[in-house]
Amino acid sequence: MKQVIAACSVRGNASCSDKDLKAALGQWLAAPPRRIDRMILQALLCSAPLRAQVRSDCGLYLASRHPARATMGALLDAVCVHQRQPKPFEFVNSVSNAAGFHVASQLGLEGPNLFIGAGANVWKQLQMLAALDLADGTISQALLVVIDENGDFQAQAVLVEATTKAQDFAELTTEIEVLHLQL
Repeated sequence: MKQVIAACSVRGNASCSDKDLKAALGQWLAAPPRRIDRMILQALLCSAPLRAQVRSDCGLYLASRHPARATMGALLDAVCVHQRQPKPFEFVNSVSNAAGFHVASQLGLEGPNLFIGAGANVWKQLQMLAALDLADGTISQALLVVIDENGDFQAQAVLVEATTKAQDFAELTTEIEVLHLQL
């Protein structure tokens, strides 16, 4: 059994607009979802190219150091500063699992869907979580996705059938060809 099936990495600079991200996503999805934020766009951009290799029972394990900053900022500004009710878009997308929902929906995933806050060793943590579901037989594949948005952004996804001892994306993908996208 092959441990790592496929991987994709997307990089872009901070000046890349959400409109640019959505346009790039159009090559992978016929009808990208409407009213989604930057983090969701990035998660979709790195995972949608893997859609052909994903089985429906695949589990999704997504991590990010920060929730979508612009969305959270707008939500907090509306509620705390201006004392208004949040807009539905801001409220729904402020829940980090919204990214997981959209990725699972677009890829047809029916397995577990988990979002965690990322630390320095997030790839190892995601693999440990996925290993539990793989060993249990709950899933036959795991899609590991990491969003790193600190000014410029990087979104990476790896589709695995078994976990490894890899510490990071580079180690995870040493034996396969990675699709690299630059925006």
